[in-house]
Amino acid sequence: GGAGGKNDGHAAANGSPGDDVKDRFSFAHGCLGGHLLAGEESFILERRSDDSVWYGVRTFSRPAHPLALASYPIVRVLQRRFARDSTRAMAEGMAEGGP
Repeated sequence: GGAGGKNDGHAAANGSPGDDVKDRFSFAHGCLGGHLLAGEESFILERRSDDSVWYGVRTFSRPAHPLALASYPIVRVLQRRFARDSTRAMAEGMAEGGP
C-alpha cells in the first residue's frame, strides 16, 4: 500500500481487477497542498460478464502536518469504518435491486 497502508472493501470476493469486466465506473480524489493529510482515495464499481457486481475502496494517506500526527490513528480507524460501511451499503443496495 501507500505510505499509510491501504484500506480495501469489496462487495464480492476478491479477484483480479479487469477480469471479464462489462462496465466500470471509478472515481478518485487526492488531498491538496496545505491539507493536514497527504493521500488519495479511489472508488471502483464493476459489472462483470457474469453480471456480478464488484465494489472496491482504496485509501492511502499519511500525516502532512505535525498536528495531524496526534490524530492519525483515529483517522485510520475512520477510513476503515468508511470502507466497511460503504461496502455494506453497496451490497444492501444491490440486494434490494439497486436504483
